Amino acid sequence: MISRTAFRKQGFTLIELLVVIAIIAVLISLLLPAVQSAREAARRAQCVNNMKQIGLAMHNYHDVIGAYPTSFWRNTRNAGTTTANGTNRHSWITNALPYFEQTAVYNAVNFSMGCGGPINHTALMTYLSVFACPSDPAPNFSTYARVDQGIGINNNNGPKLSYLGSMGDNHPDDSPAQFSFTSLPTMRENGFGEHGTHTGLMSRTGGTTNIRDITDGTSNSFAAGETLFESCDWFTWPNPNGTTGTTHVPINYQITTHTGDWQQLRDSRNWRAGFGYRSQHPGVVNFLFADGSVKAIKNSISRDIYRALSTRAGGEVVSSDAF
Repeated sequence: MISRTAFRKQGFTLIELLVVIAIIAVLISLLLPAVQSAREAARRAQCVNNMKQIGLAMHNYHDVIGAYPTSFWRNTRNAGTTTANGTNRHSWITNALPYFEQTAVYNAVNFSMGCGGPINHTALMTYLSVFACPSDPAPNFSTYARVDQGIGINNNNGPKLSYLGSMGDNHPDDSPAQFSFTSLPTMRENGFGEHGTHTGLMSRTGGTTNIRDITDGTSNSFAAGETLFESCDWFTWPNPNGTTGTTHVPINYQITTHTGDWQQLRDSRNWRAGFGYRSQHPGVVNFLFADGSVKAIKNSISRDIYRALSTRAGGEVVSSDAF
């Protein structure tokens, strides 16, 4: 006699199926952070590689020209004031394009005219991946109007920029309403790093720095650092007024609004708070040092140490384990 149980269909019970689904859900929840972490590690490695290329270009420029590249934003001074001249405005990046292997773009720029307007539109609207951190969530071209000068036909656009040259720790403005950070250790209101008053490697306009000027040591001086493209409406690589940053703005100070309200400290139109270094890498911002190395600086760094690392000749003593 054949048992009836021999003909019973094989399969999972409802409870067994639910248990299997629960186990799969747990495994996925454990796997996803690992996948995301691996992706961020790859993006961060690409960011470091971008910065090393920037450092190599800066050194090659220095070897040929005899100084680090500079921007030209205000190129006339009248009776003790600075006047923004509408012609010949170009960023340090534009001036150094051949050293980024972008000779074709460089040759297409009409340097007798400024970066804004239709003449240089095609060349300066070129997206260059070396200036774009893959962890920066912003699009390749701005969705917010760029200011002083944008590069589009109506001077209101521009390609992505995720890295700023270091002007040092200069204080950009004396307006406490729009810039209320406590100044440590001292105020450096030197025309926002213009005409040689910069304390770092790069002038916002006109001033130049030689490697011999870095008396604090190239391994202790920032050359450039990360930023977020959409955090300030001035940023875009051809804009001479939006390619340098200052450590007077606290590290990773996040801009949270895009209302166009100049009075809001966290608005992208408030350049006083925008011209700082920030990133989407968890807990750190990558910085290029003058010796060509790239190091991750923690958000918890002392503001004194942070500012000291951005000066080329401040005479500060900074221990290697302080950052």
